[in-house]
Amino acid sequence: MRLASVSAALALVFAAVSTGMLTRPNDLTAHHSTVVRLNSLPGYQLRVGTPSLCKTDVKQLSGYLDTASDKHFFFWFFEARKQPKGCSKTSPPLAIWLNGGPGCNSMLGALTELGPCRLSDDGNSTINNPYAWNEYAHLLFIDQPANVGYSFGSTVNTTLASAIDFYALVQLFYKQFPMYAKGDLHLFGESYSGKYIPAMSRRILDLNKQVKRHRPGTAGQRVLPLASVAIGNGFVNPKVQFKYVSQMACNSTYPPVLAQDVCRQMDIDYPQCARKIDACFAGTGNTTITMAQCEGALEFCESNIDYRLSIVNPTINPYDVRLKCEYPPLCYKFSAQASDYLGLPSVQGALGAIVSADYQACSRTVLSGFVDTFDTLRSYEDDVAALLDSGVRALFYNGDADSVCSWYGTKAMLTAMEWRGKRGFLCAPDHKWLVTGAPAGEVRSHDNLSFIRVFNSGHLVPRDQPANSLAMINRWLAKQPL
Repeated sequence: MRLASVSAALALVFAAVSTGMLTRPNDLTAHHSTVVRLNSLPGYQLRVGTPSLCKTDVKQLSGYLDTASDKHFFFWFFEARKQPKGCSKTSPPLAIWLNGGPGCNSMLGALTELGPCRLSDDGNSTINNPYAWNEYAHLLFIDQPANVGYSFGSTVNTTLASAIDFYALVQLFYKQFPMYAKGDLHLFGESYSGKYIPAMSRRILDLNKQVKRHRPGTAGQRVLPLASVAIGNGFVNPKVQFKYVSQMACNSTYPPVLAQDVCRQMDIDYPQCARKIDACFAGTGNTTITMAQCEGALEFCESNIDYRLSIVNPTINPYDVRLKCEYPPLCYKFSAQASDYLGLPSVQGALGAIVSADYQACSRTVLSGFVDTFDTLRSYEDDVAALLDSGVRALFYNGDADSVCSWYGTKAMLTAMEWRGKRGFLCAPDHKWLVTGAPAGEVRSHDNLSFIRVFNSGHLVPRDQPANSLAMINRWLAKQPL
């Protein structure tokens, strides 16, 4: 999920989100039987144990990546249930899932969206999820950056800094488990992962070149087999995506959730928002001026456009305009239940998570840090274009009832993006997206870029359309037409 701002206009929305720092037991190795290190990544180590929370018929692993700068990143891994279709000698790929925020725990995705076990309706246990995304892929959930979910340590407050630690984690995971490196690597996620995943993928591609050339400092590292990315309801380029907030609120395929005059004013205010974002990143060389410009852009664009729905009509669920926001700040009952469940000492013990107090499913502290560096305003569209130009496949899918990251804004960004296939994607027709013969959405594809508008879904596509989303991701992994 993508969290709202910590600006004064929305401060009350975050009253339910914990801001306390997590406290930790002294023995960081108590739950983990294996410790892995790599000489070319000094200070980094991987600690691995066997969780006992989710009753599934596949192998599970959990643990932490530790860094020299006192950061500890929690992960939870599930093996694939089946071998890829039609290729008996092909190893299942590894798919890494990241939630957004910034500051939201990827274990929410594991237990409420696409993991092998889903939180029960009463919120007290887990049940089997027949639509888990590990049908043909190994699935790895990671809490990042530091101080998100079960991860902890020194501050990380930019997407680019997150990418550095992420690369080290994947290298160490493959060193300990080389059998999982035999298949392709895919980075999947939603919401603010629209920034994380492009930046992390680009770092992988850049460092892959150094590893291939045996550059100093890469000894023992492997070329990471990055094959594709898939981003759901992604927040990639605020300047472009903000323009379509009013359309989703007042002129979408669903009933309006704001008055027409409010949307007209948003359209009037948008050009000023765009200019302010440009001024923020213009690179004047004067830090004081730039800071003031960025603060002005953040305050203006959030108050007048991005979070206008939450300010004017807070009873509506911005993640799904068909629903009411009954459990702020994340609106859904199951999100609140998952937060409580993951905070239980018994659950943390079963997962091998090193947490003893003040668990937070979504961290206001992390969000504040990203806001303070203006990462929330920064575009990572150029990284998406670089991935496509390098041959990496990219899938963007959007639930069409989401207001936080609407499908209108995502599609507009992709059709305007500068890359080698721009004209072909712009001119490509939209086709019906069918699942078991029934209309499930619309799809546009050209070259190695695809976009799917998912019918009858909000921000959390794997939750709202579990069968259709599994069909989508299985086709994508198999490189079949969508």
